[in-house]
Amino acid sequence: MIYIIQRYWRKALFASLPFVILGSSISCQKDFLQVPPGGNPTVDTVFNQSSNAYNAIAGAYYASLRQGLNWSGYYSPSTDDQLAGSQAFWVQIPGSVAAVSILGGGFTPNFNSQDMGSNGGYGNDGYTDNFQAIRKAYLVKENISRVLDMTDADKAIVRAEMQALIAYRYTQMFIMYGGVPIISQSFPLTTIDNLDALAIPRAPLQNVLDTIVTWCDQSAAALPSRWADNSLGRMTKTAALAIKAKALMYAARPLFNSATPYLQLGANNNLISFGVYDPQLWNKALAASEAVIKEAEGAGGLHIINTGNPLEDYGTATSTPSNREVILAFKQQVPSSGGAGPYNIFNVVNYHYQANGAVLSSSMLENYYQADGTDQTWPGVGQTAPFSEYISKFKQMEPRMRADFNGWEMQADNNPGDPIWHMNEHYKDINHFGAGQPTKFYYKAGRREWFDFPIFRLAAYYLSSAEAYNEIGQVSEALKRLNVVHQRAGLPAITETNKEKLRKIIQREWAIEFIQEKYRFNDLKHWKESNIDQGIIGGPIRFLAFNNGGDALPSKNTNYGNTVRYNGFWHPRQFLNPLPQSEVNKGYLIQNPGY
Repeated sequence: MIYIIQRYWRKALFASLPFVILGSSISCQKDFLQVPPGGNPTVDTVFNQSSNAYNAIAGAYYASLRQGLNWSGYYSPSTDDQLAGSQAFWVQIPGSVAAVSILGGGFTPNFNSQDMGSNGGYGNDGYTDNFQAIRKAYLVKENISRVLDMTDADKAIVRAEMQALIAYRYTQMFIMYGGVPIISQSFPLTTIDNLDALAIPRAPLQNVLDTIVTWCDQSAAALPSRWADNSLGRMTKTAALAIKAKALMYAARPLFNSATPYLQLGANNNLISFGVYDPQLWNKALAASEAVIKEAEGAGGLHIINTGNPLEDYGTATSTPSNREVILAFKQQVPSSGGAGPYNIFNVVNYHYQANGAVLSSSMLENYYQADGTDQTWPGVGQTAPFSEYISKFKQMEPRMRADFNGWEMQADNNPGDPIWHMNEHYKDINHFGAGQPTKFYYKAGRREWFDFPIFRLAAYYLSSAEAYNEIGQVSEALKRLNVVHQRAGLPAITETNKEKLRKIIQREWAIEFIQEKYRFNDLKHWKESNIDQGIIGGPIRFLAFNNGGDALPSKNTNYGNTVRYNGFWHPRQFLNPLPQSEVNKGYLIQNPGY
């Protein structure tokens, strides 16, 4: 990894994006360290006054929190869901990230670190981008003391923010790669050519987890519970606790929490497995999730939005900027049309093929409940029914589905009465099949093209607690936490008390509540889902088809049915992502098994 530092630590210190605050549409697409001709930015000039330092702080936020939202134009907030078989996206475009990853053999270790597609290798995370973001945060943390017009108290908070950002990136890497090199400083440029000092090997899973927990505990102790409205988007105590709880939840799940790794890595098994099943990890995950809920609903001023109007409540929680259910969001208020906002591609107000090209698969469609809490009956493969049945069945579905997707020939329920949000206005994309096109994140958005991507919502920690309570055998407590989320959706309470059956119900709730929020792909792998190769990630991926197995039309569709659109690829090596082979070849970085 540190040979990566050798290359990437040399880049510009900070890319600037000022905080996007409530009620503001200010953004900056330029680099902060643009200086007059002949000028050379240094740490001294960046940290000579608070106005410059805050731009550097914002740059660290921007670099850190955009993880997974877009990578050199190839990656989006939905791609995890595409890879998990939840939707179709770019699959029909030869050479695209989804086409190669879904159809062509999964992720490969030979990707160019700056462009996932140029050298024929694909992943769902820019591995080297992690360390660029980490260095930006370390530079701020290490140098904020130089700023003269900032109080010591404010400097301490900034250091805690930067440490939390680093912990966030490490949590994401922990989930996707297992053990990774632990970097504890920015590394002065004078050490760049000292390869021995830079060649830091991967740390065992336990070391990475312990480090994340320590960082988060330290940050939580120093961070405020709330920020003023003109500083929304910054780290809070709740956010730091949320990072810790996420790491512990994935640590407790079967992929890592097992005596046997998913594939053998010999003497290095501790990079991909704890080597023992430890039930106490579930207790730690539970305690961490409960701590998030307590802080959020206490001093944090957050709450689960539930006014008794399920569509409005879920739509607000996922779509309204700076709403009181969101713990932390990626804030970039720039238009998504015309490529101006590469991270916010779900806008369907203006044509954007990446948004309109995503459609709902049958396997995900079948996760959603009807509004009365029962399962809907959809045609089997090869069966057809009148198109009028599709319309009526779509309208019978639970509010979350109708907020998340718009059906063919229908007005989107998330923007009622607005003609621009009628499906006919969106009929200009590459995919005209599936149960519907995505509208999530745009509840009552009107003509607004940008959205705040919700990195952490409070609902996730209710489901985390439910999952952990169930695993330690406290089913009644699991049901209480699960039903906070489930009943907010307007559904009757879950009453199942069988541990194994309730586990599946909780996993189903994760799939529904957090579709397109970058959970499902990694959830499936860390749960070691038994059917992962049977129509979920690998195997026959089904979609609704129309007009005798073809595409949907803007109007006058005659019938609909279910068809296998493609066969996805799955191999056990995909439980974790590959690391760049170019770095592995240098001898200091151990590749994950199977690549």
